[in-house]
Amino acid sequence: MVQEAGGKVAAQLQARTKWYAFGKVDKVFGIHIKYFFPMAIIVGIATKFGLLPEGLVGTFAFLMAIGGVFSWIGAVTPLLREIGGFLIMPLIGAILLNKIGFIPETYIVNTQTLMGSGFQMFFVTGIIVGSILAMDRRLMLASVARYIPVLIISQLFALGAAFLAAKLTGTSIYDAVFLIAAPCMTGGTGGAIATLPALYSSILGTNASALGGQMLAVAVLGENISLLFVVIMKVLAIKFPKFMGNGQGELLSKESEALKEARRTWQPYEESSLDYAQLGAGLFTGAVIMTLGVIVSRFIPVIVYVGWAVILCIILKVLNVIPDTICRAANYWGQFAIKNLVIIVVSALGLSSMGGVSMGSVLNTATVAIIVITFIGAILGAMLASKIFGLYRYEGALTAASCSCNIGLSGDLQMLIISDRLNLFSFATISTRIGGAMMLLYLSIIFPIVARALGKV
Repeated sequence: MVQEAGGKVAAQLQARTKWYAFGKVDKVFGIHIKYFFPMAIIVGIATKFGLLPEGLVGTFAFLMAIGGVFSWIGAVTPLLREIGGFLIMPLIGAILLNKIGFIPETYIVNTQTLMGSGFQMFFVTGIIVGSILAMDRRLMLASVARYIPVLIISQLFALGAAFLAAKLTGTSIYDAVFLIAAPCMTGGTGGAIATLPALYSSILGTNASALGGQMLAVAVLGENISLLFVVIMKVLAIKFPKFMGNGQGELLSKESEALKEARRTWQPYEESSLDYAQLGAGLFTGAVIMTLGVIVSRFIPVIVYVGWAVILCIILKVLNVIPDTICRAANYWGQFAIKNLVIIVVSALGLSSMGGVSMGSVLNTATVAIIVITFIGAILGAMLASKIFGLYRYEGALTAASCSCNIGLSGDLQMLIISDRLNLFSFATISTRIGGAMMLLYLSIIFPIVARALGKV
C-alpha cells in the first residue's frame, strides 16, 4: 500500500549505517550524495543567476535540488529525523529560501504556474487511486463505515468547544463560532472566502462578501495552528504510542473474525512491475475516476469533484467493479507518485504557499485561543469516537480532526506528509470535502437561530 511505499522512501532517506557515525543517508533521489550534491550545487548556482532552462526542465531541476538537499538535512538531523524531517524540511527550506530572496521571482512564478496547472492534483490522483484500489474491499468498507461517525462526532465536539471558547474569551458567540471557528472547518479556503459569506448573506439578507478576506486570513491562521498540533501529536504518538493509540498507519483497531480472516487472506500488491506500461494504465485509471468526480459534482455541487472521486473510487472498489489488473496498475502509479514526486510537491508547496495572505488583522490572543480550543475539541471528540468505533485514536484524530481544520487539499497533503500517513489521504479528503459540506449543513441550521436571537435578522 501507499503507506508501505512511504516507509520505503523513509528507509531510503534515513539511516543507512555504513561508516557514518550517525546513520547518515548516502542517497537522495536514488543518487549517491557524492554525486547528488555537486549536481545540486550546479543547479543552485544556475538558479541564483537565472541560468536554468526555461519551462518544466528548469522548474523540476531546482525543485529537486532544493528539495533533495533539505530532505537530506531533515533525514540526518537527530531530532528532525524522529519526526519525519526528510519531508518537513523541504517545505520549511523552500519557504525560507523564498523569504530571503535567494530564488529569482521567475522561478517562483514558474513553480506557482506548475502547481496552478494541476501538478498537485496529478500527484494526488496517484495517492487517492493507489491507496483505495490497493486496499482489500472488505477492510475498506469497514473503515469507511466506522470513520463517518467519528468525523461527525469530532465536528460536533469542535462546535461545542467553539461555543465554550466564546465564553472563556469573552467573545460573542456570533464572532467566535461563525467568524473564527467556522472558516477553519468548512473545507478549505474556498469555504472561507466564498461559501460561508454566501451562506451568511442568504440568511442575513445583506451582502457578507466583504467578510471573505477576513475569513480567509482566519483560515490560514488556523492552518498554521493545526500544523503545530500535527507536529505535537506526532511527537506524542512516537514517544507514547499506547497512550495516543498509534496504529502505525493502520486505521482499524478492532476487527471482527471476518475482518481478521480478510486481513489474513489478503495479499498486498507488488510495489512495482517490470511492465512500465502499467504506470500509464494506473495514471489513466486515476484520470478517469477524477473525470467521473467532475461529472457528478456538476449535478451535485455540494461536494467538490475530489470528494466525489474518493466516494466513487470507494464504491467501485467495494462493489468489485474494477478488475484486479487495473487495481494493481493504480497501485503502481501510486507507488511511483510517492517515491518520486512527494519531495518535489512538498518543495513546490513551500514556494507557492499563501504568503500573500495577511494574518495581522486577525492575529490576537482571543482569536488564537478560540481556534486552539476548537481544535482541541475536535481532537478529543475524534479520539473518543475512535475508541468507541474501533479506530486507532491517533489516526482517527489526525484525519477526522486535524484534516478538518486546514486550508483544504494542500493542508491535507502537508499534514499527512508530516505525519507519514499518506496512505490515509482518502480519509483526509472525506474530512475536508465531505466533512466541509456537513459543517456547512450544521451552520445553516445553527446560524439562523443565533442570528435571530441576537437581532441580526
